[in-house]
Amino acid sequence: MVLFLGLTGCRFSEMAALRVDDVIQTPHGLGVRVHRAAPQCKRTSAAVFGPTKTHQTRTVPVPAAIEGYVRHRVATERSGDFLFPSPTGGVWTNTNFRARSHWTQATQSAGLAGTTIHDLRHTAASLLIAAGADVKAVQVILGHATATMTMDLYGHMFSEAPWLAMERMPTIPMTPTRPAIGPAPDNPPAMGV
Repeated sequence: MVLFLGLTGCRFSEMAALRVDDVIQTPHGLGVRVHRAAPQCKRTSAAVFGPTKTHQTRTVPVPAAIEGYVRHRVATERSGDFLFPSPTGGVWTNTNFRARSHWTQATQSAGLAGTTIHDLRHTAASLLIAAGADVKAVQVILGHATATMTMDLYGHMFSEAPWLAMERMPTIPMTPTRPAIGPAPDNPPAMGV
């Protein structure tokens, strides 16, 4: 789950709501259709199913690092089962996950004290940008309502993008050649008759 969140940038509530039948094969590879969320209710602490934050459906590519896990779940589980189930087979809540995974202790021992689960979303954005993804791709993967929102949050990370893009341009070997037009003669011919 941590890999999925840290590589896709899905919100925890979106990941919690994913079911095996949300996995789809696209012309580009395996993806998950993110169209619902299960945020934790502040009053009852239970997961409450509903639309995503932006009320939009998007397809997020499945990272190669977890493709085997996803394919195994699809092959072995029933339609409607959670893609990332809790130990009891139910839906995760943020509180339940932090407690069962010993999140605070794990992040402290890794030297990342204070890191939240939501920080994995920022990790994914940073990794996508470092890999050369453009603003629109990052927006679509993260599920931001607009590219402006993505730029407002991560625009500073794109500052090297023009330089990286230029480095990826093909090199064109330049060889010395004769000029197509020679130098002007010392005594140009007179114009007219």
